[in-house]
Amino acid sequence: MYRFIILLTAVLFSVSIVAETVYKKTKPDGSFEFTDQASPDSEEINVRKPTTYTAPRLPKLTLPSKKLSPTFNYELAIVQPANDTTIHNKSDITVSVALQPNLNSAYKHQIRYQLAGQSIISESNTVTFKNVDRGTHQINVSVINADGESVSSVVSTTFHLKRFFKKPTPPKIKPKAP
Repeated sequence: MYRFIILLTAVLFSVSIVAETVYKKTKPDGSFEFTDQASPDSEEINVRKPTTYTAPRLPKLTLPSKKLSPTFNYELAIVQPANDTTIHNKSDITVSVALQPNLNSAYKHQIRYQLAGQSIISESNTVTFKNVDRGTHQINVSVINADGESVSSVVSTTFHLKRFFKKPTPPKIKPKAP
């Protein structure tokens, strides 16, 4: 019986898509027959037109174009500290870079130095970071424009900062004379 209902539903929907008018006829065994042809003992069924939707035409997609800044072929290298260098007993670290060609002042280019969460932006090829904690650090350096966007490749170097602590010697206590 379940299969019959599914079949009947499928036939009803398929006929309603193709035919404009559907007729229902009751058979002697009590079942129903749906068809698109009229007969004297059938009745016309009013079938709703299927709901359709026509999507509106979308406007032509235009992406915003970003004006690209001119390319600058900066050659940037970190001179000091050298890569994988160990620095002993210092808290201030001086970073020096070599840059070819010089900074383009017409575009307000500057050098961004980044070390241990600190950032220094300068036009100078040498900067000093104060009170750097001991441990292994990485320095990142790049040339940026007035908007803070990098216009050169980012160069980096790693160094190790070691500080030794000399434990003070306790004063010698002279034994008391008896």
